[in-house]
Amino acid sequence: MSTTSAVSAGDLLPHGVVTFLFTDIQGSTQLLRRLGDGYPEVLGTHQRLLREIFALHRGCEVDTQGDSFFVAFSSVRESIAAAGEAQQALYGYPWPHGEPVLVRMGLHTGEALLVDGHYVGMDVHRAARIANAGHGGQVLVSARSLELAGGTPVKDLGEHRLKDLERPERLYQLLVEGVPDTFPALKSLGSPTNVPHHVSSLVGRSEERRQLRALLEDPAVRLVTVTGMGGTGKTRLGAHVALEALELFPDGVYFVDLSAVSSPAAVAPAIAEVLGVTAEGDASVEERLRQHLANRTLLLLLDNVEHVLPAGVMVSALLEATTRVTVLATSQFPLGIQGEHEYPLDTLSLPADDSLAQVGASDAVQLFVQRATQVRPSFRLTIQNAAAVAQVCRLLDGLPLAIELAAARTRLFTPQVLVRRLDDRLGLLSGGPADAPERHRGLRATIDWSVDLLSAEERQFFSDLCVFSGGASLEAVEAVVPVSDGHALDLLESLVNHSLVRQRQPDNGEPRFQILQVLRDYGLEVARASPARLQAVRVRHADHFLDLATRVRGPNPGPAPQEHVLDEERDNLEAALKFCLDEAARGDGAAGDRAVRLAGRLGHHWYMHGQAREGSRLLELALASSPHPPADDEALALHFLGVLLQHTGQANRAVEVLERAVALRQEAGDRDGEAASLNSLGAGLRYLSRLQEAQDRLWEAAAIRKELNQQGGLINVHNNIGLVLVDRGRVAEAKRLFADNLVLDRERGDAWGAACSMLNLGVAQLVEDDPDGAAPLIGDALGVFLEQEDSDGAAETLEACVGVGVARGRWTAAARVAAATEAFRRRTGLVASGPERVLIDRWTVRCREELSAEAFQQAWSEGAQMTLEQAAAYARSEVLRTPRTTD
Repeated sequence: MSTTSAVSAGDLLPHGVVTFLFTDIQGSTQLLRRLGDGYPEVLGTHQRLLREIFALHRGCEVDTQGDSFFVAFSSVRESIAAAGEAQQALYGYPWPHGEPVLVRMGLHTGEALLVDGHYVGMDVHRAARIANAGHGGQVLVSARSLELAGGTPVKDLGEHRLKDLERPERLYQLLVEGVPDTFPALKSLGSPTNVPHHVSSLVGRSEERRQLRALLEDPAVRLVTVTGMGGTGKTRLGAHVALEALELFPDGVYFVDLSAVSSPAAVAPAIAEVLGVTAEGDASVEERLRQHLANRTLLLLLDNVEHVLPAGVMVSALLEATTRVTVLATSQFPLGIQGEHEYPLDTLSLPADDSLAQVGASDAVQLFVQRATQVRPSFRLTIQNAAAVAQVCRLLDGLPLAIELAAARTRLFTPQVLVRRLDDRLGLLSGGPADAPERHRGLRATIDWSVDLLSAEERQFFSDLCVFSGGASLEAVEAVVPVSDGHALDLLESLVNHSLVRQRQPDNGEPRFQILQVLRDYGLEVARASPARLQAVRVRHADHFLDLATRVRGPNPGPAPQEHVLDEERDNLEAALKFCLDEAARGDGAAGDRAVRLAGRLGHHWYMHGQAREGSRLLELALASSPHPPADDEALALHFLGVLLQHTGQANRAVEVLERAVALRQEAGDRDGEAASLNSLGAGLRYLSRLQEAQDRLWEAAAIRKELNQQGGLINVHNNIGLVLVDRGRVAEAKRLFADNLVLDRERGDAWGAACSMLNLGVAQLVEDDPDGAAPLIGDALGVFLEQEDSDGAAETLEACVGVGVARGRWTAAARVAAATEAFRRRTGLVASGPERVLIDRWTVRCREELSAEAFQQAWSEGAQMTLEQAAAYARSEVLRTPRTTD
């Protein structure tokens, strides 16, 4: 390509390595038509703004044609600064037509070839093609320019094939303050991709690549999950295969890193951000994603899914709503959704013997050699070191992460020395079970080695930090780990930099620090060498989380405004409880009192998350550990013990325990707590079909709630009264009560309470043989229970779905959902209440009667394989939707 130079003499143009900048206005023809006679003024202002900025940064204007510029810079940094400031000026100018003039810009650096005063050659051509691939307001930078600039804030847009260029060009988008950073896919040849180049670096894995490519080529395969333990190279393999499969997906291959995503609900927004899907109107993120992907042939590479496994339901729904989208996921565990093809990834192949040929053919050795040469360019695999390199890889069992960490040490040590050091570390960490896998000891040696790089203070801080389970906030770290004021943050930063601690940013904006479990196990093993210090840190940990639970929950069983705090800290709270129980077992009476107080405040969490079996066990242990705990703590613990015992099917014991809780509340004059325990006692009596007693206790609770003017508590009691009315055949009265409750729940903004009222009203509709009236209520309730992670509520609602299926004659679907809920209850130990059990059994019998024995057994077997979330998605699709003909 050549240009018509606006410079009279070639020697005025930059020589040598030059950065070329091309610009033009996006949609200039449409802008001309729109502005008419006003266009020349806008064009002139655009030219003036850009010329001033280019001149300020010593840019040489090579050519100007209409709305485009060709400018040359001798400094790549100045060219990038000029482009960024130009976009800021264009966006900040008060244009008469009320919106910015959108200019696309492209930068590329290369050798300047001057012929008769004109730039010629492929580098000029490449810069022009880069600019043409962009959108108005966007600055595209080539990899060569970025390499020379260094430290420039950019977004990696992946490799793109550009017209008339033989090889793909890796392009980056300049991030400019005050200028939008989200644009449509580049206008390049072939498929757009953002898959980072560095993660595609791969050694070996030829068979794995072939097999995964075959899966992606199969139109019947929509979801492939590469699974394996941390450090096996799942990300590298997935990225490499995704790039190799670019031609299969004309609408793009997109990498979505989920490692920093803090909750399943954040997965869809993360995907939307990568795809450039913005929120519009009232549509949810999931709806916008489905609309965006509806007609696209595209591959999503979802990385580190094990952090957010429940998001598999959303992925399933996304795949169901599209026809040509494929998902390649990496995770330590399968997603557990229908249509998933799991691909377990093993460690790298090891040498068959110590010959140079066999050692060199091993994938594990090839990785070691490649990484070793990065830190020591002169490193080579030789006859002299082959056996030692092979031994290092064997000691690390071919685990890529461990091999990379070991290879990095070749800067200091020969392979022969590495073998001896690894042997020493294995001996140091050999105190575990004799049958522990060899690879675990190899990984422990690598961890030990990494920790040895810390200072003594950092090592102590790391081992102290390992008392936390499930991560910790900065506030918790500062309260628990004994360091000088303000110093904890510096030590945390150091451990993050050493990759021993990971930092994530939850939705509340407060940083949270986590340690991988294998590292935590190691740190605790080291900490046990100083038992007095470890004991002191554990006491501080227990005190902190007991204080947190007391502040959040208070002494009463109702919902707490900051309940989500306890949900986030559930692992730490249960670790603190275990410590208190252990100390009480050693004779510490005060620890027993603390165990009762903490267990009582965890009761609501166990109830909401379907942990009735484990929660009741821990509550029993706590109460047994303290002969005379404070009355309010004992009453709260007894209350939740009774609630959880009922949910595990121990209704008689539940009633006894709840009666004790009521008595304690009455003795203490705690009217709020008394009402809560009377309500739960009424529910327990109903389970035993002692309906008159149940109704009496519930009306007592209602009277107290009215006395205290507690509308939320009164609604809860009325729901239970309504259920008793249904049991007694007074369904019309019950429906009125449930409907009134629903109105009040919605007015109060109580989503969970509204879900309970909707479920109860839906069941009442089913009892009156009105499945069409019941279905929307039950469907809405199901969504709330799933969103709030109330697994027991979700199970009850799915059982109501069985009733809808039976009423509509959808026998197979009803049987599958019944099997799924039965399997869930068997796994968790949660038991349906007596009256509800009668209904579900009756509906299941109907399915068995209407289907052949073989068809029923197949449907039951299929349903039993579903998770609760999968069963919910299936029920929405096959049971709750608009009626159709029967099976």
